[in-house]
Amino acid sequence: MSTELVSQDAFYWFVTALTGGVAGAWFVYDIINLIRVRHADAADPLIRDRRFGYVMGIVIGFAGVLGCLRFHDVV
Repeated sequence: MSTELVSQDAFYWFVTALTGGVAGAWFVYDIINLIRVRHADAADPLIRDRRFGYVMGIVIGFAGVLGCLRFHDVV
C-alpha cells in the first residue's frame, strides 16, 4: 500500500497546470498593459519604467509557459 495521496503523474500535471496557468495569465496581463501604455508619453520616466516592467513580465511569463511545455516534451 502506498502512502502517497496522488500518483506522481497527477502531481506533475497539477504543478504544470498551476505553473503554466500563472505564467500564462501573467503573460497575457502584461501584454494587455503594454498595449494600454503604447501611446503614452515616452519622455516620461515613469512610462518608460512601466514599459520595461511589462516587457520583463512578458519574458518571465513566456519562460514559465515554455518551461512547462519543455517539461512535458511538447517543445
